[in-house]
Amino acid sequence: MTKLAKDQFTRTNVALRTFLILLVVAMAVLWFYAFFLAPSGNPDRMEDRSWPEAAQAHCQNALDEISHLPTARQAATPAQRAADLDEATLVVRRMVDTLGRISGGSDHDLSLVAHWLDDWEVYIADRLNHAERLRNEGDVKPLMTALASGAGSVLERMNGFARVNDMEACLDPGDM
Repeated sequence: MTKLAKDQFTRTNVALRTFLILLVVAMAVLWFYAFFLAPSGNPDRMEDRSWPEAAQAHCQNALDEISHLPTARQAATPAQRAADLDEATLVVRRMVDTLGRISGGSDHDLSLVAHWLDDWEVYIADRLNHAERLRNEGDVKPLMTALASGAGSVLERMNGFARVNDMEACLDPGDM
């Protein structure tokens, strides 16, 4: 091997070693940050736990009220199902209005709740749209609004927030 080839091999070897050392150091810094400096927990988890407790109670009352209404299987026609769905949607509407009046929570919590209630508004519009389609088109499946990112539906995000905050009664009623 010539002196020029040996020098080039040495420079390449040094560059490769330097790159690998920097890579290992960068990974070590990343994991140090992840384990010791990064905030833990779910960013959608509310700090003030009294708000989800109050919401859970209101949502449970709405679920109890909806449980007394006829189910989809009990409806003789799509039009009857639409009427039943309209009645249940009124219960959901009152529930969302009540949730919007619950006080407490940090500024971050209130921001999270505002976005969650916005999702409920979209869900209510989807319910009303489904009832209208039942009346006009007959027996059709509900259409749920997709997220702008295409990564699921507003319903999934809405239910995810409820689950993260231990508000199982605040999941969608599942009556569509």
